[in-house]
Amino acid sequence: MSSCVYQHTRHLGDILILLPFFVFPTVSIAPFDLMIFGIPALIAVGVALAAWQYRSNPGGTPLIIHGLGSAVWVLSYGAGTRLNSQLIAPGMLGLSWLAAVVVAFSGMYVAVEYTERAWLKHPTILGSIGGYLCLEALMIGLNPADLFYSRAPTVVQNGTPVYEFGAWWTVHLIVAFAAAAAMLGMFLEAYLSHSGRYRRQARAIVAGIAISYIALIIEVAGLEPYPDLLYNTTMVGDTILSVAFLWALFYADFLHLTPVARETLLEEVEDATVVTDRQGRLSYFNRTAQDLFGIDPEYAGMPADDVFIQGTNERLDQFTDTDNSKTEIVVTPEDERRYFSVSASPLNGDRGRAFVFHEITAEREYRQRIEEQRDNLETLNQVLRHDIRNDLQLVIAYADLLDDECETEDEQQYIDTINESADHAVELTQTARDLSEVMLTDEVEGQRLNFQTMLADEVAEVQASYPGATLEFGTEIPSVTLAASDMISSVFRNLLKNAIQHNNKEVAEVIVSATDHGDTVTVTIADNGLGVPDDQKEAVFGKGERGLDSTGTGIGLHLVDTLVNVHDGEVWIEDNEPEGAIFTVELPTV
Repeated sequence: MSSCVYQHTRHLGDILILLPFFVFPTVSIAPFDLMIFGIPALIAVGVALAAWQYRSNPGGTPLIIHGLGSAVWVLSYGAGTRLNSQLIAPGMLGLSWLAAVVVAFSGMYVAVEYTERAWLKHPTILGSIGGYLCLEALMIGLNPADLFYSRAPTVVQNGTPVYEFGAWWTVHLIVAFAAAAAMLGMFLEAYLSHSGRYRRQARAIVAGIAISYIALIIEVAGLEPYPDLLYNTTMVGDTILSVAFLWALFYADFLHLTPVARETLLEEVEDATVVTDRQGRLSYFNRTAQDLFGIDPEYAGMPADDVFIQGTNERLDQFTDTDNSKTEIVVTPEDERRYFSVSASPLNGDRGRAFVFHEITAEREYRQRIEEQRDNLETLNQVLRHDIRNDLQLVIAYADLLDDECETEDEQQYIDTINESADHAVELTQTARDLSEVMLTDEVEGQRLNFQTMLADEVAEVQASYPGATLEFGTEIPSVTLAASDMISSVFRNLLKNAIQHNNKEVAEVIVSATDHGDTVTVTIADNGLGVPDDQKEAVFGKGERGLDSTGTGIGLHLVDTLVNVHDGEVWIEDNEPEGAIFTVELPTV
């Protein structure tokens, strides 16, 4: 029994002695191996590092993954072909195969983001690609039924196992070919459709992809120009592609200037759109901007101010002092004077600035017409204020002189008619003057008026003009301040006169009441006249009518409605009991 134990113990010792050589095999690395695997890996890592600063730009993140994936692909393939271990070599080779697919997909998505094909970033498509990568990892790791490669090497070359590939290897190649072809097609289209610096970028990358694609075909077809199977021709092509990426990054502003959104809505909008990078160089301009400023596609990458000043005699940087600033400029293409509002806003991450030029020529011409009409209205206001009113005062004065000298009843009737018509004309000029002032007023914000004094003065003035009428206060007038101009007094003057003039009683009775509600004050003017029918309660203000030719009682009530609206108030009519009407005005207080 001790002999049997001894035999088992001796076999176990032999296994323990051989195990390190099985798990940790000897590695023979020649200087040539360091060159053919180390240099490509360093170049690939360099691509990832160079792309890191553009990770937020279109194509940045996929290029970082592409560079790191290429490094893993090269190094794992080197380890798998240089280690003479049947335990580690298959794992390293499997990792290199998986990394090769990651490189193919990440390269394709560099092109997807560079050419702005957003539909290829749909969650369904991204999920499908992720699912395929997981499936391939399982196929490589588990290798069921030798679908990916034979578990036992068919050939041992220079001490290194060489494996036969199974049916899944064909799927692997088809996917890699498809991703590479898609990448090549997208960048080739970018090369053919763009110009200037964008074409330089695409040209370099198309050349790298083409060489990489040819190397892949050579590898799959077994047309390598050397007998040693321990190096992959496809990695030569990928290294050349990495060099092309580095050249484009450092010498053609790849990822820094990208032709984003060329086929999106920006190309179709009517507003001219210009995008500059953080150095102030032209990064993007739509067709409208090209036509307006005469920007040639070759100008991409040039200093924006040098190009822009030719069409406007102004510099873009004058609009960038304040974020989201807005200003106006004049552009004269072909001696045609056109006006534009310019809005400038920073891009996310301080990647540059976007300028939108919205044409306001029509609006400016309309504004000029309004200003001319305003000037004409001011002239009319002066005529009403001085010339016509002065002439009417002369008519009234001469009528008063004739009144003292009239001898017959007919003459007296004529003079009374002259006086009434002249007084009414004076009242109309007063109302028209007030209305024109309302139209000429830009705003009433910030103006203040003592409500109590204003209303008391208006009641007293109207009472003096109509001594036969009775005007009384139904409540105490609250001492509040209105957020209004002194033109608001015309509201109450016209309502008080309206209550007296349109009254069929021998003695017109008017009761004025006011109530303070805190943030508003309400004034009611109740009379004992004819009242206002329900279907006329809005029409009397001319609401819904064009101009002053309304079914209302004249421009007096139209002025009331206009002034109240200007001051953010309300006016309405209710029935009085037992007869008459109640005009109610509500105005904001301070």
